[in-house]
Order: sequence, then C-alpha cells, then structure tokens
Amino acid sequence: MTPLPLYLMDAHALYWRRLGSPKLSKPATGVFQEGIAGRAMLIVHHVAIAEVFYVLQKHNQIPLFAPMVQDFQTFPYYRIEPIDLIDLEQLGSIPEIPEMHDRLLAIAAKRLDATIVTRDAIIQASTQVKWLW
Repeated sequence: MTPLPLYLMDAHALYWRRLGSPKLSKPATGVFQEGIAGRAMLIVHHVAIAEVFYVLQKHNQIPLFAPMVQDFQTFPYYRIEPIDLIDLEQLGSIPEIPEMHDRLLAIAAKRLDATIVTRDAIIQASTQVKWLW
C-alpha cells in the first residue's frame, strides 16, 4: 500500500480552516479535503498547536481552542507531532528561517518528508522544504 502524502499544517491554516475564512487558499482547502477523504495525513505539530492558542487568545477566541485540540485527537486524518529532540539538535540547519517556531516546523517537515501548508513567505523562500499555499 502506498503511504499517504503528509502535510504539516501551520497555525494560520488550522485557524482559518476552523473559522471558514476566505484567507485559506484553495490549494490549502484541498489539502483538508484530501485528509477528510482519507487520501492524506494532516500533521499538527505541537508548535502549531501553541501558535493556534496564541492567535485565539489575541482575537479573544479562547473557547475555540479545546474543541480544536479535541478534533486533532479524534479525527483520523490528523496526527499530532511532538517536538523531537532530533529537531532541536537541527535548529542551526535552516538559518534562512530566522523565527524559531517557523524553523521548528520546517525542520519537522524536512524530517518527515512532509509538505508545509503555509502562506509564510520566509518559509516558502527556503529551498530546504516543500510547501503549498
């Protein structure tokens, strides 16, 4: 059996999907649809979960957090990915992504051979990761 394609979701993709926002691009929406249909695995990194909390707090939407985390744990198309010591040891390997949280996501995506679903132009500019938006 062919393994499912892996997509590592950034916080804004998760947030905008939850809100049904038009800011979520058509290709990113397609990734969620592929996951729901069982044709892709959507990876939710611990860093992205923490960033979602921050975004929800910033917009006074904290009540959305617990149901989102519950979805990540319940729906089979999501896989929660922890921060790995191997990733921390690689923090110096992607210097073109200066923001630590984005760098951790990029390192995890590289380790997992996953495509990052992000609109972040700095991540997109890195030649070390695959991205979609």
